[in-house]
Amino acid sequence: MGMETAGPQGPRRAAMEEGKGRRRMNPQAGGGVLLIHGDHQLLVEEELQDILEEISKNVDLEFNLDVFRAGEDKLEDALRAAETMPFASGWRYVVIKEAQRLSAAEVKRLSGFMEDPPESSALILTAVGLKEGSPLLKAVRKGGRERKVQITRGEIPVWIRKRFQSRGLKVDGRAVSYLREALGEDLMAIEGAVEKVSLFHEGGGRVELDEVVSLVSPTAEASIFEFVDRVAVGDVDQALKMMRRLLKQGERPGAVLSFLARHLRQLLAYHALREERRSEAEIVAYLDLKGREWLLSKRLRPQGARFDEERLNAAISLLVELEMGIRSGRLDEEDALVMAITAIAGGEEVVLRGDPYSP
Repeated sequence: MGMETAGPQGPRRAAMEEGKGRRRMNPQAGGGVLLIHGDHQLLVEEELQDILEEISKNVDLEFNLDVFRAGEDKLEDALRAAETMPFASGWRYVVIKEAQRLSAAEVKRLSGFMEDPPESSALILTAVGLKEGSPLLKAVRKGGRERKVQITRGEIPVWIRKRFQSRGLKVDGRAVSYLREALGEDLMAIEGAVEKVSLFHEGGGRVELDEVVSLVSPTAEASIFEFVDRVAVGDVDQALKMMRRLLKQGERPGAVLSFLARHLRQLLAYHALREERRSEAEIVAYLDLKGREWLLSKRLRPQGARFDEERLNAAISLLVELEMGIRSGRLDEEDALVMAITAIAGGEEVVLRGDPYSP
């Protein structure tokens, strides 16, 4: 058994090795228990997806992959799935996400499972923020394998470039440096900034410094995504406070409305895919969320539970009307933004007088 570390360049074997001579579990080949953990949710999710992508080259994961979530699903259901024989393959894979939420009793049960794991299954756990010496870490180090994903300050610029590359864009080195200095080591904020710049970037040319500076304010990027989240969960007061903060930081009301509309359209697509009973992997692919799978559990799933399809369509239609009102000059941008917040987050009816398409 042993430990590996992984950074933006991929897994790197750590110097520490235990149990020399024993058979090591290879997650690509199957067998045993692997814990992927670190301090950044994004990196943990990326590592998991890289492993599953490699596995999928040899195993049909549509029939041989089950995904569970600690704190929401029962551990026994996950272990039962791991004991199920694989279908038309030599291996079955079971993933338990957010394993840091496992109770002491569940960790004890997991330890018992690791003493005699099924020969044709691999159990992969993901966790964020585990403290050294935690019961889960101790259990896995004794009976499974650990892979810690981490990133150093010097590796962040490389990671930023890869985030742009995943969206089909090249980026100027000065723009990368600006993002690093403006947003520090907050990977969520950097991811949000890259998403924003990519959304507004026109053409296939390189993303330049001036373009990034005009769109990204220091420490502001976490705010616009948090604002959208507050609206989606119905927190009117916080959404209005964050709106004022965003406008004070220099965000344009029209740009904020555009982000809100984009998020609602994404929620609508998520709803449709769930209705079609698509797998999580299919949803990630359709919504282009590779490397950002955390959005499913942290945003789309809980927020989607608040909106049905009819309400989402009504909210999107309202935003279209508000945008037309702004373009015609009949509505002030900031007033339109307040209307959107009170209607979508608060459920209040907004009546636009006259034809919003006419000046």
